[in-house]
Amino acid sequence: MVKQGSALNEAPFRLVGLITKIDTTSPAQIAFAVPKRHVRLANDRNRIRRLVREAYRQDKEQWYAALRVADKQCAWLLIYQSSQTLAFAEVRAKLSLLMARWLNKYLPNATDKPMPS
Repeated sequence: MVKQGSALNEAPFRLVGLITKIDTTSPAQIAFAVPKRHVRLANDRNRIRRLVREAYRQDKEQWYAALRVADKQCAWLLIYQSSQTLAFAEVRAKLSLLMARWLNKYLPNATDKPMPS
């Protein structure tokens, strides 16, 4: 997926997505990666992963709605590419911006009104 997918960056995140049929009724599947290269300590990597998962969970319905309107399914890989830990509000804002950009770019007719970019 990483080689075939379409990627966008919004520091400190990189989102790689691929519109494909997946074996689930959900419109999307997502994986979160926090490389050891950037964050050496496991407890720090786990904390960042928990923050990002929670930010995704809180906003995923709006992204799922766009995928349902377009009648598409996709797989996403979200990679955290910084050694700095962000506050939850900043993680959520950057993730929302990145997901909105990806959906606007690769599913332009999925929403009647453009998502914030």
